Amino acid sequence: MKSSLYFGKVSHHRRSPKAHHLNYNVYMAHLFLDELEDVFNGRLFWSVNHPNVSSFQRADYHRPDIASLEEAVRSTLRRQLGQDLSGRISVLTHLRTFGYCFNPVTFYYLWDKQEVKPKAVLTEITNTPWGEKYAKSFLWDESDTTKIKHAFRKEFHVSPFIGMDVDYDWHFHPPAKQVKVDMFLKQEGKLFFSAHLLLKQKPISALNLAWALLRFPWITLQITSSIYWNAFLLWAKGCPFYSHPKHAVSANE
Repeated sequence: MKSSLYFGKVSHHRRSPKAHHLNYNVYMAHLFLDELEDVFNGRLFWSVNHPNVSSFQRADYHRPDIASLEEAVRSTLRRQLGQDLSGRISVLTHLRTFGYCFNPVTFYYLWDKQEVKPKAVLTEITNTPWGEKYAKSFLWDESDTTKIKHAFRKEFHVSPFIGMDVDYDWHFHPPAKQVKVDMFLKQEGKLFFSAHLLLKQKPISALNLAWALLRFPWITLQITSSIYWNAFLLWAKGCPFYSHPKHAVSANE
């Protein structure tokens, strides 16, 4: 079984218009979709598509109207990339804990035949409080087994303290002994914000599962609380507030 757990930290660094930094520890599950039926077998507090202390629920993930998550992800990759790619698919995510799930970003990896590096990555972002989802696919550069870089114009409103006139630069390292994702945001060519995910791999074992629940018993609720708390701090520091573009459109109609 190739599924595993990852433990590490998330950090955000804002340079302007006001400096603001945050760091928090997390764990994430890296699950191969064809192993879902077996990955938590015999685990008392863990399950798939059944209520539990911690569980993987199909309804929490990409295009829940499609019964098969694997088919949903593969369909979006096919549509966005214009290619029909074969290979196993894995997901790096926060699981539902005590009935609550929130993932600021979930990563889906479509792997090559040797499962050394991905062929493609699908990122799915969820914003709050709007609860909207946005999925974007990237092809992995076959010439580089260590990382890929993708730069693109912002298309989705995530934070009310970051406007839409922004350029993204994402760097992905494939899940292995560690996983690393870096996101850099620029405005008029100047870096003003970065976010980083750095995790180390641990096997799915009774000890590591117990540690995950003991160390992070309310992980998804803690993430949501951290988002709102830091939004308050940004507001208190006087950072500009950007309304959701859909509200701006409605006001002008």
